Amino acid sequence: MYPVTYEPDYRKDRNRLTTFFRLILAIPWILVAFVYMIATAVVVIVAWVLLVILGRYPQGLYDFVGGILRFYMRVTAFVTLQTDAWPPFGISADSDYPVRINFAPPAARQSRLKAFFRIILIIPLLLMTYIFSTLQQAIAVLAWVTIVFRGYQPAGVHNALAFTNSWYTRAYAYMFLMRDEYPSVGDEITVKVSPPVTALPPGDDPAPEQVTTPGEASTPDSGVAESQQSPPGKPPAPG
Repeated sequence: MYPVTYEPDYRKDRNRLTTFFRLILAIPWILVAFVYMIATAVVVIVAWVLLVILGRYPQGLYDFVGGILRFYMRVTAFVTLQTDAWPPFGISADSDYPVRINFAPPAARQSRLKAFFRIILIIPLLLMTYIFSTLQQAIAVLAWVTIVFRGYQPAGVHNALAFTNSWYTRAYAYMFLMRDEYPSVGDEITVKVSPPVTALPPGDDPAPEQVTTPGEASTPDSGVAESQQSPPGKPPAPG
């Protein structure tokens, strides 16, 4: 498991009204996220210099960048209809919020070489970001249509959003120098929905099976003891 995780809770029944106006309702959070990301760019540059010189990510900078990433992914989950819960404006962890972004502690030592060439190493991720962005938008549109017209979020759509948002979380953590491990694809927890139970017509309930303990004889239905029954094919003895 990658040391940066994205864990969304699944809720089938959704709010049609807030879904219909989601992009308008999310404007305050989008503006705050824009300001946060500017601050993050400055902090990441400072962290890059310290990583190249010292080989480690200071705890304070690590927590700040991780908190901004947590806020950004909460807003992303809200905008892409992963959840209806209003995102908090803070950057601290909140176990009660239905989307949780968790980070392992910073590594005691990180590769100075990987940090120095990070801008080159992230080029494949930038190409994948374009692909995932197109996929994410298509899934979000499907979620919007389903919720507005049907009032529920299919588990498959939820898992597809978890797939894209989880990858974004890992990719951004790598781009922000928080981890040296290259982000994996498909490392998320899916929601498994049990199939509905098929109701039987009245009177067709299956009879309970009779469990017989080995060595225990079954009770005859005729009420006659087995010792008094005549063997099959042999006439009864004359009186």
